[in-house]
Amino acid sequence: MSTTNKRYMAAIMTWLLLLCTWGTNNVAAATSSEIGSEQMTYTYQASLVQPTSQAIVNGVKAKSANTWTWLGVPYAKPPVGELRWRAPQAPEPTPAQTIAATQLPQVCTQLANGKVIGSEDCLYLNIYRPATADTALPVLVFLHGGGNVTGSGGSLDASKLAEQTDSVIVTVNYRLGLLGWMRSAALQTGNAAEDSGNFALLDQIQALKWVQQHIASIGGNAANVTLGGQSAGARDVLALTISPLAKGLFAKAMPLSGGMTTSTPSEGEAYDSQKLADVLVKAGIVQTAEEGVRYLKETDPAQLQQTLRSLDSRLLVEAVGTVMIRMSEFPHLFTDGTVLPEQGFNVVDHGQYNRVPMLIGSMQHEFNAFAAFDPTFTTSFMNNTWEPALQKQFWQATTYGSELYSSFNADQVAAKYSKDPQAKNMYAYRFAWGLDGVSVKAPAKYVAATHGVDLDFLTGAFDKSAFAALFKDQFYTAANEKGRLALADRYRDYVSNFLHGRSIQSGGLPSWSTWQQSGKLMRLDASVSTVRTTMIPGRPDVNVLKKQIVTSLTPQAKAVVWDNVLNGRFFFDPQYQ
Repeated sequence: MSTTNKRYMAAIMTWLLLLCTWGTNNVAAATSSEIGSEQMTYTYQASLVQPTSQAIVNGVKAKSANTWTWLGVPYAKPPVGELRWRAPQAPEPTPAQTIAATQLPQVCTQLANGKVIGSEDCLYLNIYRPATADTALPVLVFLHGGGNVTGSGGSLDASKLAEQTDSVIVTVNYRLGLLGWMRSAALQTGNAAEDSGNFALLDQIQALKWVQQHIASIGGNAANVTLGGQSAGARDVLALTISPLAKGLFAKAMPLSGGMTTSTPSEGEAYDSQKLADVLVKAGIVQTAEEGVRYLKETDPAQLQQTLRSLDSRLLVEAVGTVMIRMSEFPHLFTDGTVLPEQGFNVVDHGQYNRVPMLIGSMQHEFNAFAAFDPTFTTSFMNNTWEPALQKQFWQATTYGSELYSSFNADQVAAKYSKDPQAKNMYAYRFAWGLDGVSVKAPAKYVAATHGVDLDFLTGAFDKSAFAALFKDQFYTAANEKGRLALADRYRDYVSNFLHGRSIQSGGLPSWSTWQQSGKLMRLDASVSTVRTTMIPGRPDVNVLKKQIVTSLTPQAKAVVWDNVLNGRFFFDPQYQ
């Protein structure tokens, strides 16, 4: 492999880790505040300077679309000091003060390129809306991906999306890694929500509450909020559909390439205890991890909590490192019985969840990039020096891993929720662009239709795409521009219909049947010039898929592909059944 291609592959690795790395009328409902002798109401002003009951937010016009944005708006107090590992606290209202909401906020503390970046003071959201006087617009609250250890709300540039769907888009930062998911007896306070350890979910719930209270001031309709997300953000979206604490905070859900994942409290406690013990060693508080475990059990609770809340956040981030879609490497989404039900997603079978319409997305080659950077294949893939047997096993891993992962992210979600006879309409898709006939060349073609490509078509921000940056003139090319842009328009038209609550095929779009009607997904694709959409049958039975896969493998291939590369991924042995 050439030096240039090696650089491409190294860049892909960084990108992949980041991926695996979310009724009112024209007047804000009953929102007012006394300032001196004057009573203020917080109606939408059709201006970048917008009063709200929290503060006056001063935004900026987007460069790439006719969109107004308010960036870095606080939805909770900074979770630092005594507020680390506590439920998010609503910010104090200061309706007479102005917030300069013109720049993206800092990302939440995380690893990037092996270095710790960001800040614990990170609970901010970004708002995008058309630069019009329209009110009561639908709202999309979007949760970013990144394995719940990396990423930020700023990773989704929703400028074009807001304009082209005539919607208000809200992207959210939430706590990550051990700062967002910490199940430890050392931190128990008696507050059931806090003791759950699901701090990131509590952040997301607080952001949804902020939207309910304030979005009418931005011209949004609090009664028509869609909760969306991609990858880990989509998994969080699905988790919030079963959270009693999120009831009534959103009217629709749009999980893209997520799937249903949970961990038990005991799994979280075992993992977090060991990680905290390791951090105590690195902080110089104890000499060995064994001493650290004893320290956590035997230290006076008040002193212990003070010690843990004073730990350098960099050590907490480094303790987790990167996560490659294996829950055992970072347990989170704890089924604590308060934030998430003890039965996990099995509550759906009995209709005991937040029943909303759903638009569920998946990619045809979800697993390709993950397979390429599995340790089993990385060296051969980077150097393009393959033993024939290993190369065959690589292609088996990409093919079979994608079949399982794609099904996990969409088919199995739709099948699970449709067990509820009163489930709302569910629409599922498989995004396939880049596989055939669109001038995508190597090495770019190896990540065609893989995890995250659909976000570029959702936002229309192809020029800001990681794929475009990594594969200049190879992935998004002049040759495939006509078909690519037409597919992006078609995709966003479907999404716009869903956000607005219209029939999904309104406006003369090709018919898209619900999962309940057909058990099928919409396959979204395009040639170099023409959109190609068709309904395809779903494959939701993981046991059938696994049987077909394992029986096709030789003993040697099974030892590599089945037992090593696929085994342990959260799509391999789903816990929701």
